[in-house]
Amino acid sequence: MKPIRLDMKYFGPFEDETIDFSSVKDSMFLISGRTGSGKTMIFDAITYALYGTLSTSDRMEGSIRSQFATDSDISRVKLTFEIRGSQYTVERTLSYQKEGRKTPVPPKAAIYDQEGEVLDGSISGVKEKVIGIIGLDADQFRQILILPQGEFKRLLVSSSESKQEILRTLFRTERFVHFELQLNELKKEKLKSIELVESRIEELFNTLSANGDAELQKLIDAEYPTAAKRIEVIEEIGTTLGNRYRMLEEALQKLKQEATSLRETISRRERHNEQALKLASTKQELKDHEENAAVIERLETAVRQYRKVKTVEYELRSEQDLIKQKEELETRLNTIDTGLKELETSGEALRQTLDKISRYREGYTKLVKWINSTERFVEDPRFRDMDGVLQSKMKERQNLASDIKAQEAKLAEARQEDDSIHWEHAESEILRNELSASVAECRKMREWIERENKSAGYDGKKQALEKEIVELRKKMEDTETAIKKIQEDTGSMYSPEDKAHIEHLTGHLTEGGECPVCRQTVSVLPGARDYMSEEDEAKLTALETKRRKCGNALETAEKNLGIVDGILGSMERYDTEKLEKELEAEERHQNEVQKKIDDNHKRYDRKKQLDEEMRRLESSISDNRIRMNNAENAVEQQKSLKKEFSEQTQFETREEFQKEFQARQQKVTRYEKQQEEAEQERQRYREEKSRLEENRAAARRQLSEMSGQLQENTHIIDDFLKDNEFAGRNVLFSILKNTDVDEDEERIRAYHTQKDILKSRINDLESVLESTEEIPVEEDREKLSVLDKEIETKTNDNARLYAQMQHNGNIREKIGDFAEKHEAELGEVDELVELVNAVSGRNGQKVSLERFVLTYYLDRILHIANIRLLEMTSHRYELRRSTEKSNRKTGLDIEVFDFYNNRARHISSLSGGETFQASLTLALALNEALQQESGGISLDTMLIDEGFGTLDPETLDMAISTLIELQTSGKMVGIISHVEELKERMENILEVKAVNERSTANFK
Repeated sequence: MKPIRLDMKYFGPFEDETIDFSSVKDSMFLISGRTGSGKTMIFDAITYALYGTLSTSDRMEGSIRSQFATDSDISRVKLTFEIRGSQYTVERTLSYQKEGRKTPVPPKAAIYDQEGEVLDGSISGVKEKVIGIIGLDADQFRQILILPQGEFKRLLVSSSESKQEILRTLFRTERFVHFELQLNELKKEKLKSIELVESRIEELFNTLSANGDAELQKLIDAEYPTAAKRIEVIEEIGTTLGNRYRMLEEALQKLKQEATSLRETISRRERHNEQALKLASTKQELKDHEENAAVIERLETAVRQYRKVKTVEYELRSEQDLIKQKEELETRLNTIDTGLKELETSGEALRQTLDKISRYREGYTKLVKWINSTERFVEDPRFRDMDGVLQSKMKERQNLASDIKAQEAKLAEARQEDDSIHWEHAESEILRNELSASVAECRKMREWIERENKSAGYDGKKQALEKEIVELRKKMEDTETAIKKIQEDTGSMYSPEDKAHIEHLTGHLTEGGECPVCRQTVSVLPGARDYMSEEDEAKLTALETKRRKCGNALETAEKNLGIVDGILGSMERYDTEKLEKELEAEERHQNEVQKKIDDNHKRYDRKKQLDEEMRRLESSISDNRIRMNNAENAVEQQKSLKKEFSEQTQFETREEFQKEFQARQQKVTRYEKQQEEAEQERQRYREEKSRLEENRAAARRQLSEMSGQLQENTHIIDDFLKDNEFAGRNVLFSILKNTDVDEDEERIRAYHTQKDILKSRINDLESVLESTEEIPVEEDREKLSVLDKEIETKTNDNARLYAQMQHNGNIREKIGDFAEKHEAELGEVDELVELVNAVSGRNGQKVSLERFVLTYYLDRILHIANIRLLEMTSHRYELRRSTEKSNRKTGLDIEVFDFYNNRARHISSLSGGETFQASLTLALALNEALQQESGGISLDTMLIDEGFGTLDPETLDMAISTLIELQTSGKMVGIISHVEELKERMENILEVKAVNERSTANFK
């Protein structure tokens, strides 16, 4: 991720600032400026744009809104960044409290792609989108890409537990913790499942049935150690119950055969009795049926007459309808003749009305012409309130003239006050430079005082080392004297002659050669100690050890004294008391300058306020003059309209004209309505007369046709009456009124059909019966009932026994399945318990899986960091993971190994510069290790806030070289620092300047 462009509006000290990083996106640059100018705020803006939080976690969002922003000013930050060849833009507005509003104005956020398309527009959605694109959350971003002031050495000096949280977040090792928890949950589930299976097996076994057998019940109630033993018992019970079931089944089959034979005998006798009874009842039914013969004969006669009359039904009904229609048609002709006479009377009255309307035609035409010429004065809205509008516009013109006069007076007063206020930008700049120089001088004096206090500490250390060296030299002299004494005492043990012989013999010995006395090979040449007693030899060894330790301690002390002398020799010494007095005086001067700046700032604000007021008044006067000119034009326009109205209408007021216009318009409307009604009435008269004449002609034609049809039908009916001896037309109509003919025919057919069926049934029954006597069956039924009850009892007993056998068989299958599952799960649980113990650290090494992974990552980070740290410290310091374990939460602590003293030191014992070196190399190593681990994360930027001021020139050079090495690999490296030497070494400098609480930032 590389920032390309940063826009800040009312963000910290920046009112409206844009920083273009495109020219330094593959370079290293320095952010330079006075304290408080807003350098760190640039890092805050980048972090806030991405995540909605600041570059340090201890500051709140409310602290970054510009102090000089008004309620109408919106604080906004916009960042365009590049990652993996694509560009994205994130824009956020800050939440702030607006006057008069109970709740703060909510923040907003949006993210756009390279084409300007919105990817998301919600606060949470933008944050998730940024995390998805960059691959880091806010904490990881601050820890890896931005090293903020105050948090630079956080990873280095944090506790083992804190490092665990940091590394867990960065390398996402919480998945190993979740894996451990999931394994434990799985183990619990497996153990619970095994317990459930064992409980289920016992429950199933206890539901076995013994069929009331006491011996089998004892087998069920007994305790069994395994499921296999329970299965053997179930099989034994099944064999016993199976034998019993077969015996009961044989006895039941014999009873069923006996009952079947008896049931067949009873069935034959019952069928005979039923047929004899049915024969008697059928004969009686035939006798009862033949009693309806007379009724059936009468129905047959009536049906025959109906069928005969039905042949002339059409002619009868046609004759009847034609007579009725002829009468109706004659009545209709009379009605039409009467209507024509009445219509002729109304036509005469209509002609008189039309003559009257024609006489008023000329007056109507004059009225219409006048209305058309004056109609626009009614419809045009400009003529509705001419006098009112004229008075309103004249009043508006007068008011505007008064307003302009008052505003011009205020403008003159503002100009007079503005001329009286003295403020010059050059004077303000001189005061700010004077204040900046005073602040720098105070800071320099404080540094000198602090440096002198530090030098005083080195003076004490030097005195202590000189005293220690004197004591160590005295101890060395005493030890040397004691050693010489022992050696001399050893030599005096022999006589001069023996001593001469020994020295002569020793002089002829060579290592690896042959001894001239004993002829043995000499492996080691004898020394003075070879002639000592064991007690003297022990004393000499102790003294030599003491001398060696004193020598090492003396060498270390002299070396440390040389270092202290070198430090003191390179330091410039100052008079602390004099510096403190000068500092106090300079601070008083600084306060006086600040007071002048504040007074100057107030004059500037008042002058700026007056300028704004004068611009507003000038704009208002200009607007009012335009409105006044418009009002004068409107007055003239209204006067012109009033003159035109009077000339055209000959009326002075619109009310009189409108009253006359409406009266004439009503006359025209009444005339047009009367004319239209008369025309409509004439049209109706013509249409009605034509209709009546057409209806009369049609009725006469229809009457002639109807008379011919009636004569033909009457002839046909008269011939039918002569041929069939019916009394007349009324008799024929009465016969046709019989609507039950179909039912009567059906009744006749049913009678004859039923009679034939009964006769056939009697013949069939008489042919199959040997006799008509009833055979008794009650005794046989009683015997069958006894057999059925016995069969039912034995069937129920056998069914219960079979059901119990089936139940026991099902229990056997279920317990077998559970036993198989139980064995398999036991093996899985043993393996799972072993795995859980290994992952959770309940093993010989007492190390959990996550802690093992974290120590691996930390060792890897330290290895990468030490490559740079050893080079920076001239191979003196190396970071190591502490192996001391005071409790189970340790193991991630970092200590520093000092090769000069050949021992490990606590990290807090490092000086400020050494701490910065270690923190920088550790941060770079963390960045590199995380990028190696997460190939999808693009860590192309590093931003460092402060820390270089604690480095000496040589170390500073090494640190800059390291960062240049990063930059040459394609990273963007940004540094905030007050160190002057950095300005000389950097080609790209982003200079932040503050003027009147407002800052600007530009590359130079």
